[in-house]
Order: sequence, then structure tokens, then C-alpha cells
Amino acid sequence: MTRFPLISSLLTSRSFLHLKPPMEARISAVELAKLVRDKKKKPGVDYLIVDVRDEDYKVGHIPGAVNIPSHDVYLRAGELIGKYKHVPQIVFHCALSQQRGPKSARIYKEIVQERLKISPSSDPLANQSIQVLDKGFVGWADTFLHTEPNLIEDFDRESWDAL
Repeated sequence: MTRFPLISSLLTSRSFLHLKPPMEARISAVELAKLVRDKKKKPGVDYLIVDVRDEDYKVGHIPGAVNIPSHDVYLRAGELIGKYKHVPQIVFHCALSQQRGPKSARIYKEIVQERLKISPSSDPLANQSIQVLDKGFVGWADTFLHTEPNLIEDFDRESWDAL
């Protein structure tokens, strides 16, 4: 008989294999839209939306979003940190925010955490909120395309339908 039967049964049954790493903090389209609509809030100052899609960014995007394709996030994280370290809230997204958006947010967060290990706790990055847009741009478009089309910049219906 083992001293830790619960741990032993978990290890032998492999029931822990379905566990995933903790998810990044999420923000809904409705909550993010409150920021985007607020005329007192400025993108790149009060919040930053990082769209990590590739060519599909050109089909339409959230007003004020910056486009940094996911394959460039690691290389450009230093640039993001340097330019936007005083921004209190950064939201990453891709098409569905299932792969590229969350991965980009994790990469950025890990680089910020490494910087904070060597920088003083007074660094503004210590208080920066890093989030992922729940359901990505597709969820955003589903929510606002017909009700508030001004919340989608440069929307190209023909290209959108072709995706």
C-alpha cells in the first residue's frame, strides 16, 4: 500500500493527462468594446490591441489595433515593451483566439516577466494587464458587424466571405 493513494491512482490511471496549462486572462468583446468606444481612452496609451493575424488583418480589424503577425511577436516583443510599457492593458487576439492569440500573449508575458526579474518593481510593466480577446476577431465581428459596424475598420465583405 502506498502512502499517497490518490497521487498513485492519478499517475497510474493517467487521468491527469487532460489537464492543460492555465489559460491566459480573457476579455469579452463586449468588455473590450467599452474601451474602444470610450472617447476618453486612447489606443496605445490607455489600452493596446495587438492583432496577431497575418493577411486576414487586411480584411478588417478592431479600431486602433496594431498588427504584429504571430510569427513576429517573439522578435518584436522588445519593441512592443519599449513603445507600450506604460500602457496598462494589452489585449492580444487572432481569428478565434485559440492558438496564435494566446500563444502570443504568453510569449509577451514571459518576456515581460524576465525583464521584471532584472528591473525594479517600479517598472510600469509590473502592473500591466495582459489579456486575450475571447473568441478572437471572428467573435468580435459576429458581435458587432451588423449592430455597430464602426467597431470594425477596413472591413472587406467580399474577402471576409471568401475566408
